[in-house]
Amino acid sequence: MALFSKILTQTDSSKRLAIPSKFTRQHLPEFEGGTLNLVVEDVRGQGWCFGYSIRREGHPKPVFQAGWLDFVRHKCLTPGDRITFWRDQNAVNGPRYKIAAERKIKLLGHEIYAAV
Repeated sequence: MALFSKILTQTDSSKRLAIPSKFTRQHLPEFEGGTLNLVVEDVRGQGWCFGYSIRREGHPKPVFQAGWLDFVRHKCLTPGDRITFWRDQNAVNGPRYKIAAERKIKLLGHEIYAAV
């Protein structure tokens, strides 16, 4: 089951991924500022390390920053593409976080999302 899904914005694909506050409160460990490294596995089994922090400028907002742009570049993600984030509850060593990336494409006149 998806914990959250998001259509990427320009900021998401060029700077940092703003993540839903509700998701962080319910599914990520609490911490006292700074950056928390979160290991995430994509659908092909490749591990990624995202730096989870709270953006301090303007409205405080949870973001993935460090490592996020490496994922974006590797997957060639652009605004309008979609990511889905979930937790694998059946992992042998405890829960694992997973991420899927999808590109918006046009097929036979319809816009659909295809895995990348």
